[in-house]
Amino acid sequence: MQFLPLSRVRITDGPFANAVRVDLAYALALDPDRLLAPFLREAGLPAKADGYGNWEDSGLDGHIAGHELSALAHLWSATDSHEARERLVYLVAELARAQEARGTGYVGGIPGGRALFEAFRDDAPTAARQLGGSDHWVPWYNLHKTFQGLIDAHAVGGVEGALEVVVRLADWWLEIARTIDDASFEAMLDTEFGGMNEAFALLAELTGRAEYAAMAERFSHRVILDPLLEDRDDLTGRHANTQIPKAVGYAATATATGDDSYRRAADAFWRTVVERRTVAMGGNSVREHFHGLDDFSPMTSDREGPETCNTYNMLKLTRALAEHELEPAHLAFAERALFNHLLASQHPSRGGFVYFTSMRPRHYRVYSQVEDGFWCCVGTGLEAQARYAEWVFGVEDGALAVNLFVPAEAEVPEFGGRIRVETRFPEDDAVAVVLELEAPREFALRLRVPDWAGALDGLAVNGVPAAGRAVDGALVLQREWLPGDTVTFRAPLRLTAEPLPDGSPWQAFRAGPIVLAARAGTRHLDGLIADDSRMGHIAHGPLFGLADLPIVAPGVAGLEPQAPLRYALRTLDADETIELEPFAGIHDERYTVYWPVAEGDVAARRAALLAADASLSLDEATIDAVAFGEQQPESDHGFRATASEVLTGDGRRRRVTRDRMSVRLRAAGARVLRVGLLTGSEPTRLIVRVDGTVVADEHFDGSDESLELEYELGGVPALAQHPESVVLELSATDGRATPGVTVVRVLR
Repeated sequence: MQFLPLSRVRITDGPFANAVRVDLAYALALDPDRLLAPFLREAGLPAKADGYGNWEDSGLDGHIAGHELSALAHLWSATDSHEARERLVYLVAELARAQEARGTGYVGGIPGGRALFEAFRDDAPTAARQLGGSDHWVPWYNLHKTFQGLIDAHAVGGVEGALEVVVRLADWWLEIARTIDDASFEAMLDTEFGGMNEAFALLAELTGRAEYAAMAERFSHRVILDPLLEDRDDLTGRHANTQIPKAVGYAATATATGDDSYRRAADAFWRTVVERRTVAMGGNSVREHFHGLDDFSPMTSDREGPETCNTYNMLKLTRALAEHELEPAHLAFAERALFNHLLASQHPSRGGFVYFTSMRPRHYRVYSQVEDGFWCCVGTGLEAQARYAEWVFGVEDGALAVNLFVPAEAEVPEFGGRIRVETRFPEDDAVAVVLELEAPREFALRLRVPDWAGALDGLAVNGVPAAGRAVDGALVLQREWLPGDTVTFRAPLRLTAEPLPDGSPWQAFRAGPIVLAARAGTRHLDGLIADDSRMGHIAHGPLFGLADLPIVAPGVAGLEPQAPLRYALRTLDADETIELEPFAGIHDERYTVYWPVAEGDVAARRAALLAADASLSLDEATIDAVAFGEQQPESDHGFRATASEVLTGDGRRRRVTRDRMSVRLRAAGARVLRVGLLTGSEPTRLIVRVDGTVVADEHFDGSDESLELEYELGGVPALAQHPESVVLELSATDGRATPGVTVVRVLR
C-alpha cells in the first residue's frame, strides 16, 4: 500500500477534522523560544526566553521541541497553515545557529548532553552505565526527538537546511561510535533510546550513505531483536514504549539494508502486540509495561492504563509493514486505534493530551495544558493528531484505494483528477465516493470491506447496482470512470462483544469499529486538567469499587439499538438498562468500557468482584507509592542506585541492589511504610532507612517467598518535623544482593 501523503489529502468534516484544528491551535500556542531555550543554553548562547518547566526542566529538556518539529511539519502538510510553516522554519534556523555555535555537530537540549555522549571516547563501559543513571533521564530517547524532528522538517516540511543540520548531528555521533566496541554499544542500548535505528535508516535512504544504514543495524538491540527472529514473545515485564520504537526501526532498517530478517522481527512484534496484548480500543500496557499474556487483571484494576505513546508508535509500525505488504489486519488495527484511542486522547474543544487511558471501570482521563504539561504523550500527541488523513487513501496493486470511511478529498493526478468521500460515518453508515475526473479514465477502485461489516451493502455506481471483484479484505471495481461518477454503499455497523485477550470474564462492546462505553458521572475528577506537578499526568482521583458494577451476559444479546450510535445494555442482576455510546466522545467524565461477565452464576461473579475490591482500602490509605523496576515511577521519585538491576520473571518485575538504592516519597501524614518483596532462593539481607533512620534490618533465608512487610514510622525523628517528603534508602551488606523489591508504599 502506497498511502497518499498528507499534502494531497484533506479531511473535510467530522471529529478527525476537528482534532486536526485543535491540535494546530495547541502547537501554535507553544512559545518557540521557550522550547529552544535548552538548546541555546547547551550551545553557550543566551536564550530568548525562559525554558518551560515540568518534564522540560527535569533532565528531558528539549524533547518537546523535537516533537514540535515533527508536528508542525505534518500540520503544515495537512492544513497549509502558513503560521505552522513559518514556525517550523524558525525552529530549524535556531537549531542550526545553536549547532554552529557549539562547532562539533552536536545539537541538543540535554543538560551536559554533549559531554555525556562524548565520554564514550574515553571509557565506553562507564559511559554506557551513566546513560541509564539517575542524573540523566533517557538521553538517547531525548536526542532521538531532535533527530526525527529534523528529518520530518526536511522530508515532510521541505525546510531548507534541516537535512544539513541532522546530517552534521549524525556525523558527530558516527565519529564517536567508531571508538565504541560492540559489547559497550549493546550495553548502551539497555536504556530507552527511542527510534534511533529508524532515524539512521531514514537518513540512509535520504542520503544514500551506507554508514547510516550500518549505524541503524548497530542500534538494533539484540536483547529484543533475537527473540523476535525466533518468533518468540519475550515482552512480558518490559517497558512497552521502549520496545515499540525499536520494532519501527527494524522495519525501517530492513528497507535501508535489504535484510528482510529485520522486517520479519518487526512483523513478529506487531503480531504479538496486536493479537495478544491489545485491548478493544487499540491500546496496550498497564503502568507503561507489558503484563503477562495470561493475566489481564491489571487492565481492569489499575488507574494507569494504555499509554498514548504506545498506540502512536504502533500505528507507525503498522504503516511501515503495510507499505511493504498490506494485510487486512493492518487497516483493521489502524481503524480501531484511530477511531477510539487516538481520537479519545485529545480534548475536542479546549485541547490537551492524555497520557494514560484507564480501562478500569468508572475511572477517567487527565488532560495537559499548554503551559504546564510536557509529558512524552504531549509530544507524541502533537504528532499523532496531525496525521489522521494519511490513512484514508492509497494505491494498492495499481488500484486507487479507499481505506477508511472518513469525509475527505484527495488529489490523484495519476488517476486523472480528484477523489472525494462523503459520509457521516459512523453516525450514518452510508458512504459515497465521488470521482472528480478531468476526462474519462479506466482504472481500478479498491474499496475496503471491513471484517466488522462483512460486506458493503447496496453497492451502486450512479444509482445502478454494481458488482466488484473480491480480493483479500476489499472489493475492486475495474471500469472506465466518467467525470462525476459516484459509488455508493452502506457499511453496516455489526454489534460485537470483545473479551479481554486472556479470556477472563470481562468484555467490551463495539458497533463496527467503534468501542462503546457508558458515562459514570463527574464525581472526584481530581486533577482532570493537569498542573505542572511531576505526576500530574496520572488520574489520582479515588478508584470506585467493582463490586456493584452491572454484570452482563456474554455476547451481544443484551444490547439493543436506540438511536444512531446509542444502545441500551440490559444487565443480568438487576432490572436495569445502561446507555452506551462511542467511547471517544466521552470527556471530562468517568466512563466504563469493560463489563464483568457471568455465564450463569451471577452471585459467584459478584463475590469475585467484591474480593477484587479488597485492594481499594490500601489505595485509599496510600500517600505515595513506587513500583520498583518501572521506569516512570522510579524517575518520578528521583530514583538513585549503585550496583542495581531489574529482574523479571512470571510477569513480575523487581529491583535488587548489591549496594544501595533510594527514592524520595511524599510523606505528609505518613504513619506506615509498606514494602513488597520477592525474597528469591538465595539468603539475602535488607536494611531500610527513612531519612537516615534505620527502620528495619531484615534477613531472609532463601525460601523464595512473596512478602508484604509493614514498618511503623513513629520512631523516625525527621517525620516529627512534618516534612513534605522523605528519602527511603534500601541497602545490602557483605556484597549480597537485597531481595527483589516490587513496590513500596507510604501509608496514612
